[in-house]
Amino acid sequence: MIKTHRMRPRPSIFGALPFALVLSASNGALAAEPWVDRAITLPRHDWAFNFGVGVAHVPGTMAPGFNIEGAYAVTRAIELGLRTGVRVNPESRASAADVYGRPFDTETYGTGTDPIANPEFHIRGRIVDAPVFELGLEGRVMSAFSQGLGLMFGVPMAIHFGRDARFDIGVYVLVLFYDPIRSLVSISVYLWLQVINRFWLGPMSGARMQTSNGSRTDVPLGFGFGYSVTQAFDFKAQFLFREVAHGTADTWGFGGGIEVRVE
Repeated sequence: MIKTHRMRPRPSIFGALPFALVLSASNGALAAEPWVDRAITLPRHDWAFNFGVGVAHVPGTMAPGFNIEGAYAVTRAIELGLRTGVRVNPESRASAADVYGRPFDTETYGTGTDPIANPEFHIRGRIVDAPVFELGLEGRVMSAFSQGLGLMFGVPMAIHFGRDARFDIGVYVLVLFYDPIRSLVSISVYLWLQVINRFWLGPMSGARMQTSNGSRTDVPLGFGFGYSVTQAFDFKAQFLFREVAHGTADTWGFGGGIEVRVE
């Protein structure tokens, strides 16, 4: 999910350049706050824009997809967001390849099977903001343009260990109004380690328990990393298996993206 600083960064102006060129920019460019110290919502009145590309692997083929999303902080503790995806061919639609272009969010559902992914709207509120612990409430609505309406309610949490590490934990309840109706309860657990001030990495996992159409628990497993290029620009990437608990790890993908923040 989109995350930014606990404290508002000082203003900066940065052109939209390819990541490789950005890394070679002046060593004096200011970085954002360490990833593990950022809040679960944007600072008040800030915007964040994410653009990503994902590649999905299913037996026999690999396919690309693209993610586009934006978010705005109405207040210090309330964030609104909207995202969608673009699938370039039938294989990318069938595999929902754009999902892999959404780094650090394994809770993606109800995207549909059309060339344009079902738009997803979210609202997130932060109700506990302590130095060590954050607690939020989140709601998502997946449009019914393809297949049917989707609703998800979640409780995201973050446990901060100074500027060295952070646990991101979330509990989510999903209902997809398909025929038949699908539902599940999901728990996500990510551990982020701040290697240096600009660079972080860590494993991503959790458990998805289906509560409709039979009983089954899936376990996603992935690894992500990110680099803070400037105060307003991050690069993020991930490698993700959608399910590893049942001995079938042949569906996986990887992707990367950039986040641009505007005060």
